[in-house]
Amino acid sequence: MTKEKPTMRILIIDDNPDDRKLELREVYALFPDAQMLEITNADEFEAAVAAGPPDLVLTDLDLRWTNGRQVLLTVKGKYPACPVVMFTGTGDETIAVELMKEGLDDYVVKSPRQLPRLRTSLKIAVEMAKSRADLSDREAHLARALAQQQVVVRELHHRVKNNLQTVTSLLHLRGRTVDATTRVHLDEIAGRMEALGAVQARIYQSAEFDRVDFCATLEDIAASLVKVYHGGQVSLITNFKVRFVLEVARAMPLSLICYEVILDAMKYAWSTNAPGTLTIDVVDSDGRPEVRIADDGIGFVDHHVVKGMGGKLMRSMAEEADVAVATVTSPGTGTCVSLRLL
Repeated sequence: MTKEKPTMRILIIDDNPDDRKLELREVYALFPDAQMLEITNADEFEAAVAAGPPDLVLTDLDLRWTNGRQVLLTVKGKYPACPVVMFTGTGDETIAVELMKEGLDDYVVKSPRQLPRLRTSLKIAVEMAKSRADLSDREAHLARALAQQQVVVRELHHRVKNNLQTVTSLLHLRGRTVDATTRVHLDEIAGRMEALGAVQARIYQSAEFDRVDFCATLEDIAASLVKVYHGGQVSLITNFKVRFVLEVARAMPLSLICYEVILDAMKYAWSTNAPGTLTIDVVDSDGRPEVRIADDGIGFVDHHVVKGMGGKLMRSMAEEADVAVATVTSPGTGTCVSLRLL
């Protein structure tokens, strides 16, 4: 069963009966099946507007009981999408421009020669109104689809974050039942999971699911490691001089690199429980963000600071994150690792 097309409701507002006949003829020629309402006083106008949104309003400017501008404002105020065309023998270009600014769809001078233009104007006004309505429907549909997608993505990030936390907890739990050497390895793997979890947590808190505030992520990672190692004897100083928002695809590997560098400092820069300072700067380097992780520890002769599995992981992640890694260190002066985005 096909759905019947709704009948158009068109308001013809004009005090002159002869002019209304001309206007009705033109409107009927365009919309022969439309419901025409001839409005000649305020009560009829109020009742017609209260009955629901008209599909088209054709009005004169000068009316005994009101004026065309008030008709325009009343109709547009209640039904902004309704097309309104003015057909009048009074007024000038200045008035026409003012009315167009207030929402009038077109202004046609009332004369026999302008009747063909009136028909064209009415046709265009209705078509444009339909186009605007279709566009508004599509925008509403896209907005609903986007909102639904954001809910799904947010839930996905939330579950990933929770899963990482679960894996981390399991690794720590398992570490309690194994020998000391194995426990160290499990704790380091758990730490890497926590670094990824820090990124996921920041994504979940953000309105942009494809980007993350890396300064906040970096502070989360550093604060977590400083809390665990050296019995709270190492102070953390952060200087984030530029805003650093990074794509998730690069934030993940970069977070692992930062974790390995900070972990290496915690393990080797100072003697056991010795006081120290870890400084993390994010600066602008020729228009690109650069992360600098520095300690005031013992320094090293070997400039390749990160060793073992951490070193291999760091080289792999540096390529994936597209960063250049540089290390400055010497005995007694501490170590500074710079991570510059390429």
